[in-house]
Amino acid sequence: MKIARAWEDIIVELGYPHLDEHLNESPARVERFMREWHTLGSPPPKITTFPTESDDVVVIGDIRFYSMCAHHGLPFFGEASVGYLPGKKIAGLSKFARVVDHFARRFQVQERLTRQIAAYLTHELEPLGLGVVVRAEHLCMSMRGIERPGHRTTTSAMLGVFRDKPEARAELLELMRAGDG
Repeated sequence: MKIARAWEDIIVELGYPHLDEHLNESPARVERFMREWHTLGSPPPKITTFPTESDDVVVIGDIRFYSMCAHHGLPFFGEASVGYLPGKKIAGLSKFARVVDHFARRFQVQERLTRQIAAYLTHELEPLGLGVVVRAEHLCMSMRGIERPGHRTTTSAMLGVFRDKPEARAELLELMRAGDG
């Protein structure tokens, strides 16, 4: 109930009537949301893998996510694309969305989110190469400060052959772009 009490204090401090019928249940709703949504402290999803002899690049694109800016507490949201060149194992496609959600559902910065996704998937899959590209709009830039809605911030993490071989990175980025429409 500490979150609910804090939210009630914020409402009152901002000058909203204490008995506003639309805000009466808001503190409890905010606490419930915060506790259900945030994944900090919970283990990352288990990645079920399957043996493979494939040497083809796999790209999972446009994985939608929602996160919250660690600096301002406002949402940022967008899409992540993950591509990898399998080593000896592949993973079920839904696992990639679960991993993105796991690292996005907390107070976060986009650069760290991108690296965390890449590092965890690399650890679990042991691919020859893995790349993550995240594109997002940050409400801390859209609603406050400069107030420029509609912008997109792009971050990437390239590991293995996608970091070491420019031609492999170019192929991966082209495959990711092909999914953009």
